[in-house]
Amino acid sequence: MVPPDSTWEPFRIAAKEPSLDHIDSAQGGGSMAVVRILVVDDLEPWRRFVSSTLQGQPDLEVISGVSDGLEAVQKAEELQPDLIVLDIGLPKLNGIEAARRIRKLVPKSKILFLSQESSDDVVHEAFSLGARGYVVKIQAGSELLSAVEAVLQGKQFVSKGLAAQELTVMTAEPRARLEGYRLSVDVSRDGLFCVEMDSPMPVDLPEDEQIQHIIRDSYIADCNDSQAKMYGLNSAQDLIGKRMTDMVLPDDPNNIELTRTFIRSGYQVWQRESHEVDAEGKPKVFLNSMTGVVVDGKLVLTWGVQSDITGQA
Repeated sequence: MVPPDSTWEPFRIAAKEPSLDHIDSAQGGGSMAVVRILVVDDLEPWRRFVSSTLQGQPDLEVISGVSDGLEAVQKAEELQPDLIVLDIGLPKLNGIEAARRIRKLVPKSKILFLSQESSDDVVHEAFSLGARGYVVKIQAGSELLSAVEAVLQGKQFVSKGLAAQELTVMTAEPRARLEGYRLSVDVSRDGLFCVEMDSPMPVDLPEDEQIQHIIRDSYIADCNDSQAKMYGLNSAQDLIGKRMTDMVLPDDPNNIELTRTFIRSGYQVWQRESHEVDAEGKPKVFLNSMTGVVVDGKLVLTWGVQSDITGQA
């Protein structure tokens, strides 16, 4: 359970964007040049979100977006991008192995991992391969542009969702150059999840209609094992694909109010209770912090962190 007096950094999709005006080209020095970026993620809505966020900066250009690790390696060699924004849970070839091959083929391309995966072993391996940054997806709305800025300046960036100071042991970077923070997320116990809409939901719909769409027309697109175990399941694969209504009680006033707050707060919420059931139908109470991804005026998916407070609420 998250202590009652703890504070969570609000998940801000509309966070103030850092200035990238002073970043020189990837070759270093000289006049301003456009930074060419390859985006790699198997979730198409997420690729669109990342691409639209980056394309909003005048000096950043997304030159390609691909959905699997093998194609990432091929495109990296073909296009020679300045920066690669890379997921880890990819089909055909995972992001770690893709990064290993890319580093050999295109050593000048900088790699920024953007992934749900937050286990210590994976993050350590990512940096040992030469990655310059690591952002967990639940923090992408407020951290992505800051991470890109840091990486392009030759610094390292570690997401608020990770214990940054431990990563310095695995790298040669002095602590002063490590752009990292801490967030109260215990990845061994807290659930990390991505909920995707059946179809993108226009955010200008009436509020009550949005509530019904969010609760009834969505499913678990991705999660970690800790999330699945909260529902009495063995692994993430047992939970991925399930409808939200399999767990969330759609008519429970607490869940309706949670969703209403989520909408009114700009599709973000932190430390709010949901009332659900596990795989055996037993009641559960969870504490949730979530941020939605809105692309072209439509909610496409939501990332979040969940803690089990059943019996403590």
